[in-house]
Amino acid sequence: MGSKVARVGVIGAGGIANSVHLPSLKEIDNANLVAVCDLRYEKAKTAAEKYSIPSAYWDMYEMFQKEALDGVFVLVEPDRLFRVAQDCMRAGLPCIMEKPAGTSAHQTSALARISKETKQLCAVAMNRRHIPLVQTVMKHMREITTITQVDGVFIKHTDLSHKWEYNNAFATDIIHAIDLVRYLAGGEMTSCATAIGRFSGCPVDNAWSSIMKFDNGITGTLKSNYQTGGRVHTFEMHGPGASAFINLGFGGADCEATILYHSGKSIYSLAAAGVGGQSSEKIDGKALAGSDQYHAYYGYKQEDQDFVNAILTGERPLCTIDDAEGSMILAEKLLANAI
Repeated sequence: MGSKVARVGVIGAGGIANSVHLPSLKEIDNANLVAVCDLRYEKAKTAAEKYSIPSAYWDMYEMFQKEALDGVFVLVEPDRLFRVAQDCMRAGLPCIMEKPAGTSAHQTSALARISKETKQLCAVAMNRRHIPLVQTVMKHMREITTITQVDGVFIKHTDLSHKWEYNNAFATDIIHAIDLVRYLAGGEMTSCATAIGRFSGCPVDNAWSSIMKFDNGITGTLKSNYQTGGRVHTFEMHGPGASAFINLGFGGADCEATILYHSGKSIYSLAAAGVGGQSSEKIDGKALAGSDQYHAYYGYKQEDQDFVNAILTGERPLCTIDDAEGSMILAEKLLANAI
């Protein structure tokens, strides 16, 4: 594509659009946000007025017909993502869809086939991959040690019976953490198991403790639970002589990391031997991103920029639909191998 600026449209003018994607797109120099669409036209009109978007629609097919679009952001509810993303590609438009990449691995696989058949890009908004802090820590750890273990935590306090009626929350919300454990491990799962819990009288499962082994020898764990004291979202990477602790939320929207280095003798017990040769380094994720705005330091602006660059240059974005399929398959296998 010869154009230096991508004309993009947005489908879905709800919370995720207004809180992170529309603010991001207005800050991206090579994106021209020309249209917004929502089945509730008043929502589209309100968003258009707030963000100075020229056109508002309630019918996405009318938007496809009237607007000369280079790409589409699909920001609808999870149970509607499949149909909208499919219709974008069949209309000859590359798209980026919010997570999850469908409500099942079957849907994700179908979208991957449609992307191949239509030769249209379908990217998936796995924003945790794009967080500047995550990228910096991951690259640094891979440079200084051999990663042997990756651990994730994603816990909250939420009533799942009134939040995720259309599908289990593990594959549609915890998928963020599943994907990041898989991404940090850099391999595909070979074996796994999950202990599943159902607490506080909830009619559906709301807690999962998983273990994984990947084809590159790395082991992984993931703790997820919706009946806890609050939101905690952390990840760890370990290797000989170095450990990284990434904090993406401890009761709030944190974004910081600590890397622990060990260059001294091995120790068995602090009481017996003391701390030998340990040092640490702290990294501020907001300073790294150059912003204290949530959409800018938590990966949303970066994933939107990544998609815009991809449709302008033809380069592969960080998470395509076929890559996201691997995370959806992992999520379903973790549930299937219950202990």
